[in-house]
Amino acid sequence: MDDPLKLQIDEWQGTIAHSIEQHPVPYLVKVRGLDYVMFPETFNPNYAKASLILLDNLGVRPGDTVLDPFTGSGADAIFAVLAGAARAVAIDKFTMPVLCAKYNAHRLGLGDRIDVRQGDALAALGPDEQFDLVVANPPFRPMNPESTVQAMMRDSAHATLRNFFAGVGRHLKPDGRMRIVFSNAGNLEYFHHLAGECGFASSTVAQTRFASDVIMEVYELTRTSRPTSPPAPAVVDVETDRLAQR
Repeated sequence: MDDPLKLQIDEWQGTIAHSIEQHPVPYLVKVRGLDYVMFPETFNPNYAKASLILLDNLGVRPGDTVLDPFTGSGADAIFAVLAGAARAVAIDKFTMPVLCAKYNAHRLGLGDRIDVRQGDALAALGPDEQFDLVVANPPFRPMNPESTVQAMMRDSAHATLRNFFAGVGRHLKPDGRMRIVFSNAGNLEYFHHLAGECGFASSTVAQTRFASDVIMEVYELTRTSRPTSPPAPAVVDVETDRLAQR
C-alpha cells in the first residue's frame, strides 16, 4: 500500500473511531430518514460511506430470509426487513451493538422478524440454517485491532474474512446470493482470491470514494461451484498488506 493511500485510510478510519468514541450514552440519529437510537461503542453507518452504500444496495427481494453476520447497529437487517424480507438474523460479537440492534428492532415493531444474536459471525448459526441473501460489511483493514472500536474496522491478516468465506457457503441456499461491501483499505486481491477459491463469482453493484484514493465497492456474489477443498491458510502479510506467494 503506497503512502498517500495509507494516509487517507488512516484519516478516514481515525475520524470514524473518534466519532464513535465521543458518544458515552445512547443518542438519536436519522439513518436514511429513519429515527434510530445509536448506542455507545456501536458503528454508526452515517460515519462511513461504505456502510451507507451497502445500506442503499442490499438487493432484497420480497420474502427473502436474510443473514447479517457483522450487524453493528443492526441497520442492514432492519432495512432489509423494511424492504420486504420475511425475516433476518443479525449477529455481532460485541455487547453494545447487539443491544443497539435489539432495541431498534423492538422499537420499530420488528422484534418478531429480526433475530439478534451475539457471537462470532457464522459461529452463532445452527448447522442447518440457510438464507436467500447474506449482507455483509466485514472489517476491511488487515491490522491488529487495539480496541473494540478498532475491531469493527481491523481484521488481523484478514482472518475474519477468511473464516467467513470458508463457512458462508453452507448457510446460503443453492440459488442464494450475497451483497458485500469491501474497500482498498483492505486487500482487494485477497478478497477476490478467497471468493473464487470458495466457489463464488462477483460483480460490482455500486462504488463510492473517500478523498481521492479510498474506494469502497458493493459486490454481488453468487455461487459458481462448490469448492473441492477448504480455502488456504492466511496469505496476507499483516505488516505489508500484500498477498503472499504460495
